[in-house]
Amino acid sequence: MAVTVVRRALAATMLMASSAGLLRAQTAQTPPPPAPGVSATLDSARAERGARMSVAIITYGPGEFVFEKFGHIALALTDSSTGQDIAFNWGMFDFNQPNFLARFLTGDTKYWMAGYRTADFNAAYMAENRSIRKLQLQLSPAQRGAIADYVTWNAQDANKYYRYDYYADNCATRVRDLLNWALNGQLDAPFRAPGSGRTWRNETARITASDPLVYPGIQIALGRNADHTLSKWEESFLPELLANHLAALTVTDASGAPVKLVTSDAVMFTADRPPMPDEAPSRVPMALVLGLVLAALVVLLAGVRAGVARFVLSAFAALWFGVGALLGTALLLAGTVTKHKPYMGDNLTVLQLHPLMLVAAVVVTMALWRGVRGRAAVGVSALVALLSVVGLVLQLVPALSQQSGVVVAVIVPVHMAFAIAMLRLPLQIPSRAARARR
Repeated sequence: MAVTVVRRALAATMLMASSAGLLRAQTAQTPPPPAPGVSATLDSARAERGARMSVAIITYGPGEFVFEKFGHIALALTDSSTGQDIAFNWGMFDFNQPNFLARFLTGDTKYWMAGYRTADFNAAYMAENRSIRKLQLQLSPAQRGAIADYVTWNAQDANKYYRYDYYADNCATRVRDLLNWALNGQLDAPFRAPGSGRTWRNETARITASDPLVYPGIQIALGRNADHTLSKWEESFLPELLANHLAALTVTDASGAPVKLVTSDAVMFTADRPPMPDEAPSRVPMALVLGLVLAALVVLLAGVRAGVARFVLSAFAALWFGVGALLGTALLLAGTVTKHKPYMGDNLTVLQLHPLMLVAAVVVTMALWRGVRGRAAVGVSALVALLSVVGLVLQLVPALSQQSGVVVAVIVPVHMAFAIAMLRLPLQIPSRAARARR
């Protein structure tokens, strides 16, 4: 849903001198313009300008990179008197921004809005083999003029930046909110209705299913809040779903008559790439098989005295518990002290992955390498397994339900297997000196 400045700068020409009337730079932040209906004088002036304008929504299909797979959207404003046809989009960011990585990790990523010539903008997406769909909107002249006022204000340097929120404040929701503003809240009632049973987790899983690293990472990261059923308003974080909802919408025109908001809905370019799946794939059975296979290997290798087996098992333990500790620490921080909290907080996965695993990475690995068990290794592995089982049980409680079965299916068996593996190791025999002291 986002566009990088570096990549787009070569593919599209930034709107400069020829559109100075729309993109006037300003240093001091100013409040946004009033909505239509606040001032009759202002509405009259807007209607005069809007009479020669048209407004369209343009959506762009998925691209190659993970941040492009969710699609993109722009609001195109055409002025027949000047010939200007500008696509405004709210998905601008730059990997080279100062502190970009830190901002990304803490959820404080800075995005901005910018306008491009629509033909150039579309050409860039066609060059990337991304489908383009255009929805022509039926708005009153005053509403079109109001939108022109708003994007003029929004594109100013002082007003164009915002904190990007993947689900609640992104390129699509900004377009949705602008339309709702111009329509005096006519999206509120129909868009608050239940959607089609989607959740943030399932939609994200559906779109990232083909990525072997991103898919499990997101399943780990998302907490219980990502599992609530979305309204049409919330579903509109995806450009294609917003377009679908707008295409079916009836609004009231200036005379009070009901009219279709979208007068034409056309595909301008069809990409030659496999379509996205309609539903998120079910990966729990496959995850459970993986978890059980890993668990079986842990238990079997724990009973083998050969040095190679001890090396393989201890190396796997160090990797399993070490990576788990890092991920668990990141989950705790993200869900408590970062702006990712609304989606990564209240996450039962912290009972599967947590900082205690760092202790296990040391004592369990040492026990496996030495081939003998000690009380510390047995106790820590048992506690990690117990927390894992508690996390599984809690996910079965309706009030605490979290749809991260794909995570639990892999982790619980392996945690339990390490606890069993500790019991399969022979007891550590105290030294002669230690027995003498007793």
